[in-house]
Amino acid sequence: MRGEQLSDAIVYDKLHVLKKDFYGYIERNTVKVDANIPVFYGYVISALENSFPNLPDITCDEFIDSITFKVLDTSTNIGDFEYVKRVTASAIRIKKKKDAEMGINIVIGLRLVKAGDYAPALDFLKKYATLDSKLGTTVAYCYYILSLREFRNDDGSVQNHGQGKMALLARELMLNLARIQPPVNMLKRLELEDPSFLEKIFWQMIVIGLEWFPDEKWFVEVGLKNAVFTHDTKMRKRLLDIGSKRFYTDSHFLREMYDYKLENRDAAGAAGVVNQLIRQYPDDLEPIYLGLKLSLIMTEKIAYHNLRKRAIMTGMPAHIIELFDVTFDLLNHDQKKAMIRITDFEKDFPQFQYYATALRYIASDFTSGDKLQVQKARTALLDTIEQYCAVELKNKKWSHASSSDSLKETK
Repeated sequence: MRGEQLSDAIVYDKLHVLKKDFYGYIERNTVKVDANIPVFYGYVISALENSFPNLPDITCDEFIDSITFKVLDTSTNIGDFEYVKRVTASAIRIKKKKDAEMGINIVIGLRLVKAGDYAPALDFLKKYATLDSKLGTTVAYCYYILSLREFRNDDGSVQNHGQGKMALLARELMLNLARIQPPVNMLKRLELEDPSFLEKIFWQMIVIGLEWFPDEKWFVEVGLKNAVFTHDTKMRKRLLDIGSKRFYTDSHFLREMYDYKLENRDAAGAAGVVNQLIRQYPDDLEPIYLGLKLSLIMTEKIAYHNLRKRAIMTGMPAHIIELFDVTFDLLNHDQKKAMIRITDFEKDFPQFQYYATALRYIASDFTSGDKLQVQKARTALLDTIEQYCAVELKNKKWSHASSSDSLKETK
């Protein structure tokens, strides 16, 4: 493979295969690996350098972190601190970046959390708590569980644990996370074979955070981001219900609800959200923009033209309105009118001639007798309009690119 230039996709696929090969080897030979940790890591770095000579340092280190987690997760020696130190030293020795220790500390800390060793896990994780929301909620969870143990009675019951040091640390960290608002799912690069323990911890602490601080909307926001990322429809619906009740005047939650309604093919529900947004924000363009997109899906002429008039009155850019007109005509099978509009668009806005050319090619496929080709043209049209508007309207802060998939699926 030396001397070959591989695409990023091919490199990723081959790395994934190599990682699975090592995972299988670790599972079959865990005792042998534990007995020869430095030798094993020598095999790891040799395989990477021979198969991927131009691999970026960060990708190399992420691979090593994933292998390290698998070694620790499979071994029965996780409770032996000398063993953990040997694994740590061997992994750090072959990593490329200067902050190699951080990734290994996180890996060890997460493995200790998975094993239920919360106090030692804090020693490895707490200084990284604000790097990622899931990491932060995991540290808060460690504090929370330890707080229960502080006040556990002989019969197993717990009293006044909220007054202990660990409980206060858990609350303080959750508030700090809401203030800093770290990103979520940065740990996905570890590609944990079974991340379910992290998911359970994250959701438990989000629910607890909402109980502790019911007016802190960040817990709902970060929860929604994770629910979309992990395709957790149950938690997404639960958080949307909470957000729409507690923060019903917040446009963010209403937009999230709009997307949810579209994805579930609930056009009437989406229309209700649009109407609510227009009532609450009568001078904003975004609700009108969302309404226009919905009327494109439903091909409702009266609704479209009413919203079009409102868009003009509210100051929507003329070229955006004309693009919606082209799209509406094509979706209503009026290709002749759409082609005339494209010509007018080209004359009125010569700076967008490149886009008019692309629209002509897409529009020509709408007359095809092949249903599949027509559907592909429809998808491409909705995609290009969505993406174009997202770029054009970005400076106005009312673009909404995330709903393009909804537009395609709802029809």
